[in-house]
Amino acid sequence: MDKNRVQVGQLALLYLLLVMGGKFLTLPSLLAGDVGHDSWLSVAFSFVWDGVCLCFLLWAIKINVDSRMDISAILDKSVSKPVTKVFLAIFFVIFVLRTNILLSSCYKMFSVTFDVSTNWIVFVLPVAALAFFAVAKGFNAIARMGQLLFGLILLAVAALFVSPFLEMKFGTLLPIAEAGWGKILLTSYTRSFWFSDYIFIYFVLDGIKVKKSVFAPMLISFAVGAFLCILLNAVFVALFGYLAPDFDMAMSKIGVFSAANTANGRWDWLTLSVWLVSVFIKVMVFIFCAYKCIEKLVGANFVKFNWIAAGIVLSALSLPLFVSTEQLLDTVIKWGVIPFSLVQYLLPLLMPLLTTVAKRKTEAVYE
Repeated sequence: MDKNRVQVGQLALLYLLLVMGGKFLTLPSLLAGDVGHDSWLSVAFSFVWDGVCLCFLLWAIKINVDSRMDISAILDKSVSKPVTKVFLAIFFVIFVLRTNILLSSCYKMFSVTFDVSTNWIVFVLPVAALAFFAVAKGFNAIARMGQLLFGLILLAVAALFVSPFLEMKFGTLLPIAEAGWGKILLTSYTRSFWFSDYIFIYFVLDGIKVKKSVFAPMLISFAVGAFLCILLNAVFVALFGYLAPDFDMAMSKIGVFSAANTANGRWDWLTLSVWLVSVFIKVMVFIFCAYKCIEKLVGANFVKFNWIAAGIVLSALSLPLFVSTEQLLDTVIKWGVIPFSLVQYLLPLLMPLLTTVAKRKTEAVYE
């Protein structure tokens, strides 16, 4: 278990990278198609819900510091093993789908922005190999990678943001709530699949090393990530207006304003490439969590790297070969919102109570 140990500071930096790593691609375009220039408000409301749930989850971490139970043990002792299996199955589907959609977006960005053409298998295999190598080394290896690259990635994001921010006209965001508050709130819910990046924390609960505060570093990371995401959506719709729904690679399009187009092409490829590292780190984290879901579903403790579990995850990553990303998203939004909300919004609110119940039952056994 030592290889999965992670300090709160590392967890906070990694969490910020995950927030920035998934919402700067196709999400701004989707939200612009839903509510126009009010998309930044939908993002803001989504983060309000995320912030509340994150606070409850951090509370559960504080309760779990001494007992260091994993998510499976907490749920087994508080809500029964069959319910645990249901939650783990939902988690697995979420991680697999989000990984596929992230990889699909990256695949398209490489094809369109970087003019790199390849097939899906050749693209996914190296990424999966890197992710499984990280899984074999333990979550601590992923956290250390995020810690090492954090400053560079943040500088790349800042470099991409400065010029577009200076060129945007805030008046284009008026009138506020033109789409209607009801539609804005509904969009926040129907697009919730893209949020709740804290769900990876469930699968490192037993490895979090708390020395001082857990709330301050995590909430600071959350606030910075939320601010950047809201700002990006505001900048994106302000710059492109009614054309925003047609540009599905938001960060790539925003990058146009941070570098001049010359006969030699765009030179912002460097900052875009550095930022894309955060997306691949997010993919590694989600693959780690999907792998752990299989481990806990079968009730095993993989001391060594399990090739069967890795094969199941890799097979799930071939889904875009048979179903387009658009169809996948439509299906998820139509059928997955309610079950996904159980682990994204209901479970974290209950985690302090469930952790307390599990802790008391554990202590009662040893008395």
